[in-house]
Amino acid sequence: MSSVKTVMLAAASTPQTQIGIALDTAYLESLPPGTQPSTGIYMIDNRAQLGSKNEGQMELSTVCFAGDRVGWYLVPIDPTRGDTVQITGFNVSSGNVFAGSSGYPQPTTNLAYWIGRAVNAGSQTYQVQILLTDSSGSKYFINWDPYITCK
Repeated sequence: MSSVKTVMLAAASTPQTQIGIALDTAYLESLPPGTQPSTGIYMIDNRAQLGSKNEGQMELSTVCFAGDRVGWYLVPIDPTRGDTVQITGFNVSSGNVFAGSSGYPQPTTNLAYWIGRAVNAGSQTYQVQILLTDSSGSKYFINWDPYITCK
């Protein structure tokens, strides 16, 4: 019975909405200090059937259901460069889909993967804040503002 309970708990905590973020770290590292990118960040999700838009672009507009757990994961496009990437936080620009602290994204043990909950129906603009560290230890702080709509 214990293994069934473990499987059920794992399924309950698995996000229904997954947002993948792929970074062109070579391009991002080439930008002058303080420059926010207009490309080099590619977002996708598993909710195209619900009407998500701008797949493969920085300004992904994810559509999900109220109550969905939402996972964000970050990967460098070229894993051979030795760069590391992690999400350092989120900032809500407008809207209340995350309902303040009750659904606000939180880090997992893997800092490139955060999970939150879409609590309220509506639309929200949020900023993803990331840290890119190159193979020599130089750090690049980057943020941009995608969207989420909750049905």
